[in-house]
Amino acid sequence: MSLTADREGLLSLKTPFEALPLVCVDVETTGLSPDKGARVCEIALLCSEGEREVARFESLVHPQQPIPPEVIAVHGITDAMVAEAPVFAALLPDISELLQGAVVVGHNVHFDLRFLRHEWHVAGEELPECVAIDTLSLARTYFDFSRNGLGAIAAALGIDHTAAHRAMGDVLATWNVLQHFVAKLRRRGPVTLADLILPRLPAAGSRDLVTTLQDALPESAPLCMRYRAWRASETIRVVQPLAVYFQRGYGFLHAFCHLRREERHFRLDRILELSPLGDE
Repeated sequence: MSLTADREGLLSLKTPFEALPLVCVDVETTGLSPDKGARVCEIALLCSEGEREVARFESLVHPQQPIPPEVIAVHGITDAMVAEAPVFAALLPDISELLQGAVVVGHNVHFDLRFLRHEWHVAGEELPECVAIDTLSLARTYFDFSRNGLGAIAAALGIDHTAAHRAMGDVLATWNVLQHFVAKLRRRGPVTLADLILPRLPAAGSRDLVTTLQDALPESAPLCMRYRAWRASETIRVVQPLAVYFQRGYGFLHAFCHLRREERHFRLDRILELSPLGDE
């Protein structure tokens, strides 16, 4: 399934959940930020097609640095455990194959993607752009848990999470949380990729956005858009859509903006309303 930066890629937003190729991923690390030199010391992936599991992968990873004691206290992975483990670059071909063409799933998934990008960079490669479903964003938007940590959500849903803070344990918990979320969202109607990657929009709003863009893209038909950029006030613009693409887990609209009189890039989850110009 193509999820590339073109008009064809937009159609994938309507793909039903049960047809999505998913890869649920989790990494354990030597610290909180790759920008400060932290590395991956364990990785796990679970591949599925909607609700059907098709493959698993897990491995300890030699981080090429000592693991701090305060981090060992969290996940329990010691220097001795990773002493004979492969470095990440040795695992990259297998992991790349599993990620190819898939939608990545994680709880606070952008944390994991930041580390994966860093490990790809250290190996002299570049992590391909991918579409991401974040169960943390889904929890905050669609549900009302007292706490939104993976362990708290799993406990509230009766999901086993005894292997918390180990990569496969967190992957299995996240995968089961996603299945519960989708089952509940189906009470409102069919669940598509758009419902899961645009969680800040109401379910009906995400479908309307996809339909509006799909109709307008072939001829770059003008649209009226209400938009709120990061730390900025709301604006109303007339835009002519040129393409939809995905980058670092977010969807973007590339369009000519008549307000600024230039081509601009707009994050889909920051579009408050979008309609054909004649409807306003």
